[in-house]
Amino acid sequence: MPIKSLTPMNVLILGSGYAGLTVAHRIRDYSKTIDITIISRSAIVRENTIFPLLLTDEIKVEDTEFNAKEVMERKGVNFVEAEVEAVEDGEVKTSKGTFDYDYLFIALGGAYEENFEKIKGHEHAFMHHTLEGFLGLKKELKEAEDGVKIFVGNAKNSPIEGPSYQVALISEFLLRKKGIKGEVYLATQSPRGVFGPIPDPRISEIANKYFEKRGIHLLKGKYVTEIRKDKVVLSDGEEIEADIKSVLPALSAPKAVKEFTDDSGFIPVSFPSFSYNERIFALGDSAKGMVGPKTARSAMVSAENATYAFLKKIGIDVDKPYYSQGVLCIMEGGDDGGIVRFDKNSKESVSFILFGKQYVTIKKIYSRLLVNSAFNVPLHASLPFI
Repeated sequence: MPIKSLTPMNVLILGSGYAGLTVAHRIRDYSKTIDITIISRSAIVRENTIFPLLLTDEIKVEDTEFNAKEVMERKGVNFVEAEVEAVEDGEVKTSKGTFDYDYLFIALGGAYEENFEKIKGHEHAFMHHTLEGFLGLKKELKEAEDGVKIFVGNAKNSPIEGPSYQVALISEFLLRKKGIKGEVYLATQSPRGVFGPIPDPRISEIANKYFEKRGIHLLKGKYVTEIRKDKVVLSDGEEIEADIKSVLPALSAPKAVKEFTDDSGFIPVSFPSFSYNERIFALGDSAKGMVGPKTARSAMVSAENATYAFLKKIGIDVDKPYYSQGVLCIMEGGDDGGIVRFDKNSKESVSFILFGKQYVTIKKIYSRLLVNSAFNVPLHASLPFI
């Protein structure tokens, strides 16, 4: 791939997750002269899609992490550990000072912590997204005794049910493995149940039967409105008694970029470029219009598309197509696993759900690839945008 020389320009990337690092890698693939700065809360980045396997001791915390600062600085990318405080047109204010930019990529995620704290009674539950949430949940599951009741679900409009499905499956497996009698409840926002948001109804029909066969109680078309010490209150008023509770929140763009959001709480963008305006791109969980359920793959696809749009804008020939959004989810389920894919463009569609422990092995291999490459994985099994 030819590397072109350009007049130096200043690109600022907010966030060092799947989307932010993908942008930095891809720009470097095409230009060595563009000045790139990443601003991130921490230099240590974790591949959190593999976190459910912390519950089964199939991986360790150190298997999920890498030092993004070291990796990116070796590629000539500046890396600043700082909190983003405010984003304005032309500059970003942080805890380490103010940074200006010619082009800005917002990849700060979906403000999980901010939104989890909005759930009434959140202190009585874990959030199975952060490392702390998974480690806390792991401890509770390890100490579970006969008669335990486990609830897993999401708040209203939460676009990330995939991890909830996995936590429910792994919880059932751990109880069964230890010979503990207990109940596992899984609330799905869609009345169609598991993977209900996917347009192909066959996916949810097959998934529901599988979860029910595993003994998981499905509470379809319901979301969490309140968490109490010994129960969870659902959207229809039903109260589910639960000793262990794990819930994912709704998402929004972080407060620091509120200036750019609309009434949805996200940053409106044009597709497939993910551009907010001529100089600003919003990626992944911060962007409005992302296909649900949201995944790491979706975040990386948004970053690929935005980077190609940027490179074309500044006059660099890009030999890659834009990608369509879609869903690719590998489920970790204890002694079993599965894979779900739904991709569609104007010419073709791919849709299937399959089960087998081999898919967890594939996920572990892919996760290791993500960690070893610092998220530099250019192939996402996505269909071209047509």
